[in-house]
Amino acid sequence: MEIETWWLLVGAIVFFALGWFAARIDIRYVMRDARALPSAYFRGLNYLLRQENDKAVESFVDVSRRDPYALDLQLALGSLFRRQGRLADATAIHQSLVDRHDLPKEKRDLALFELAQDFHASGLFDRAETLYEQLEGTAFEAEALTKLAAVLEQEKEWAKVVAVRTRIEKLNREPQGKLIAQCYCELADVALAKNDLAVVHENLALANSFNRNCGRAKLLSFRAAVRAADVPGGKAALEELARVQPELLPLVSDEVITLWSGESPQTAVEQLASAQRNAPSSIGLSKLIDASTKYEGSPKAMGRLRAELQRNPSAREVAKLLDMESAQRDETSGLLLKESAELLRRATEKTPGYHCAHCGFRAPRYYWKCPGCNTWEAFKATPLGS
Repeated sequence: MEIETWWLLVGAIVFFALGWFAARIDIRYVMRDARALPSAYFRGLNYLLRQENDKAVESFVDVSRRDPYALDLQLALGSLFRRQGRLADATAIHQSLVDRHDLPKEKRDLALFELAQDFHASGLFDRAETLYEQLEGTAFEAEALTKLAAVLEQEKEWAKVVAVRTRIEKLNREPQGKLIAQCYCELADVALAKNDLAVVHENLALANSFNRNCGRAKLLSFRAAVRAADVPGGKAALEELARVQPELLPLVSDEVITLWSGESPQTAVEQLASAQRNAPSSIGLSKLIDASTKYEGSPKAMGRLRAELQRNPSAREVAKLLDMESAQRDETSGLLLKESAELLRRATEKTPGYHCAHCGFRAPRYYWKCPGCNTWEAFKATPLGS
């Protein structure tokens, strides 16, 4: 029994000594590696934390010169260069990494992805497209496909965008129907400009198959019907547009008047009034009052405008009302009203008619895809009173 206790004691001492020895070795290696890192590396990290990117880049460049094989640092430096707009420097770093034959596959794929983004940012879309395609089957395929779709949209290669969006849906299980529908609407828009109505209807049928409530498809179908003088088809398309997205009706107000001009223009005015009730906006009200003035007369139009201003006050539309009122008054009071209207108009003339609900970008015209953040279907008419 005493012998067993003695051996247990010896074993405990030996294990403690081995553990202490291993720990000392690990600590020595850690301290050696820490001393091997240049102080410029830590300065660079400190600058990054303080968001002083210019100084961080200088520090990392210093480290990179001392150790050109510091792979992760090279990648970080290239990304920093791209963020700063130094695209030539970023491209040079990432290209040198792609050209190295000693890189592990996952690191080379990462360098290739970074290089593709450099070309994309530089506007070299054909090169970016080629590299994004080469990332198929890698860990970066999903991100590369999303960026590839953005490149192809900028090049207006809508058929290719559809193919890429289909691949994204299969890979990520993320629905792409609404975006694919917009691609077919783009193709339909091009065909409509060429008056190729057969191609228009073909693409709109595809758009509706991917998104049956696509407002743009209904709008283009209405425009195509008006172009073909198809009154029943135009009425049906207009009804669908009013059902799914009434706020888009002001975009086709002129075509609405054209559709009804042979029968009853007042009915067209009622269509615009209905859209304004369902989706009130400054643009919609302006279109309604213009149409009402032309086809119903100033008194009726002024009545509509007053009623709308009671519900939704708007300085821009008050200026229009004062203008209309001035025409009904004597010279002295009419002039005073005109001057007041002009002052209001000057105060509001720079207010744009549309804004992006995603990024806030403002513009005087409507965009299907926001120029600011590239989001589809994000543009909204400026509300009354804004």
